[in-house]
Amino acid sequence: MILPRRLFALACLVATLPVEASALDLPAGALLQAKVSENGQAEIATSRFDGGAVPAITASGHVSRQAWRSPGQAGQSYQILTSLRDQLREDGYQFLYQCQAVSCGGFDFRFQIGHFQSPDMFVDLGDYHFLSARKDETFAQVLVSQSAQDAFFELTFVTPSQEGAPLLTTTKAAPISAPQPSDPLDIQLRTIGHVVLQGLTFTTGSADLAEGEVPALSELAAFLAKDPKRRIVLVGHTDAEGSLEGNVALSRKRAVSVMDRLVNRYGVDAGQLSAEGVGYLSPLAGNATAEGREMNRRVEAVLLNTD
Repeated sequence: MILPRRLFALACLVATLPVEASALDLPAGALLQAKVSENGQAEIATSRFDGGAVPAITASGHVSRQAWRSPGQAGQSYQILTSLRDQLREDGYQFLYQCQAVSCGGFDFRFQIGHFQSPDMFVDLGDYHFLSARKDETFAQVLVSQSAQDAFFELTFVTPSQEGAPLLTTTKAAPISAPQPSDPLDIQLRTIGHVVLQGLTFTTGSADLAEGEVPALSELAAFLAKDPKRRIVLVGHTDAEGSLEGNVALSRKRAVSVMDRLVNRYGVDAGQLSAEGVGYLSPLAGNATAEGREMNRRVEAVLLNTD
């Protein structure tokens, strides 16, 4: 069982939280942002995003979810996860899956797992931690991330309802639809988490962005202007011609060029943007044809937080 001191430390929360959450020793000063408590179903992730869906167990019973904010704890998300993990282990939970943003599957994983949105739950899509666990017929799921100032964590527990134990079926979460070029930029960012910026032209082998208006950049600037808390990382990609080192450097320079254009011409706050390059490591198509190589040469905007 969880040690009595933990129960004492959170005695004031027992009346409003389920037993599993109230028994955890949460970070000092953690504030409850939102909660949902109802009979229903929850997807408990058991593996990374596989390209179409997140493998999961669908657990039916009493579902309790809480979103917490830990003021001033930015940079402590992993420590929060390990503390909660150790307490669950001490209480007899067996772990199903644990991952970090990249190993989880990035934005695809986060958009299928997790319930609360900003401002109740802030998730940096490049920096979050996750774990799921099971104890008999009780399931626990933890998602931890951070903003520039605070840490955030979401706790999900599924327990047998009064009518009996949960009905358990091994299934996959509904797959995320592939982004469609015809979808508006803001919809792709909200539903998929990333978008290819169409209409960018670079001189061959150069990071110089051609002059002229780019509607996609205007749309992205408007998207960011609507909410100053939104953060985007611009990720450059290349085809597979040349060395990896050279392509990573070139792809990042192109992403920086796009970032500079957004700031200097479209008035985007530089604090909402960052730039990275991955070279040819994330192709959209094969590099054997000219068409495939052209598709792979691109800059994508990736939404780092949800709202």
